[in-house]
Amino acid sequence: MAASPVLTSNYNGDVLDYIIQETVIGNEVVDKGSVYVIEDVPSKLSIAKMVSTANPIIAREAMPTTKSATVTWSEATLTPAEMMIYIPDINPRIFEAAWRPFHPKGALPNKVLDPNIQKVFADVVIKQARKQVGKLLLQGDTTSATAALSFFNGFFTRAASSSTNIDVTNQGTISANNVQSILEACNQSVPDALYDDPDMVFHMNTGDFRKYQQSVRQLSYKGQGPAEDVPAEYGGREIRYYSQAPANKIIVCKATTSTDSNFYAAVDKQNDMENFIIEKLRPEGEHYFLKALFKMDANFSIDSESVYYAGS
Repeated sequence: MAASPVLTSNYNGDVLDYIIQETVIGNEVVDKGSVYVIEDVPSKLSIAKMVSTANPIIAREAMPTTKSATVTWSEATLTPAEMMIYIPDINPRIFEAAWRPFHPKGALPNKVLDPNIQKVFADVVIKQARKQVGKLLLQGDTTSATAALSFFNGFFTRAASSSTNIDVTNQGTISANNVQSILEACNQSVPDALYDDPDMVFHMNTGDFRKYQQSVRQLSYKGQGPAEDVPAEYGGREIRYYSQAPANKIIVCKATTSTDSNFYAAVDKQNDMENFIIEKLRPEGEHYFLKALFKMDANFSIDSESVYYAGS
């Protein structure tokens, strides 16, 4: 699920939801089923949480006067940040030789891009946009000096600044020598009430997961041999690894594509009904432009039920 752009161009192409939807869903975090994506969030959304104090059952009173429990309300928020894709210099003439089956149509001063060319061009852009969105979901940081990561705070950035999640004692930089000890510490930090939940999974960088595989193969008396694949799990708990997750950090939390996920994301389609446009840059010119508008944000639903490790 994602934003639903309207395509404006010189042809009746079958694109519509394809562009921005693919931008959002075509990344590791969503493809591995780790995040619940909410669409049509124009400005702000609250993720409500209600918690009762423990032991609400008390002795019976004929005329009750004793309050047995207190219910508190808190909320996390999703405020989608505005983003844009803009390419102003698409020249139909460059496709004449390379894409002979799809020659741009029209008189020389009025070349029109074939719909197949427009789709291929968009695909190339989308491929890179997917990577950026995936990296934003995991390590976006509004204070980052890197403009591409500064739109909103990703899950690892929010975990680092949280005062209510469960922090695991630092054991140093993740290596083949200590990765199993670190995973064990993370696993033991999972609250008892969530310990058997199959959706409580490890989230880590692909490089760090490969160190875990290396550590298993190096075991003398048990584990996989050099020619065997090491399953993506530890202690019976699934490990999801992402090439765009920050190295040397681990999060353990519920991660699904449903409302019970701890990873939430929100997207919105713009109100101007021109979320994805391929059109002539200027009436008298030959160049076309590509422009896409969309919004996105990410947050935990209940960060107090997440475990976070950051090595030095």
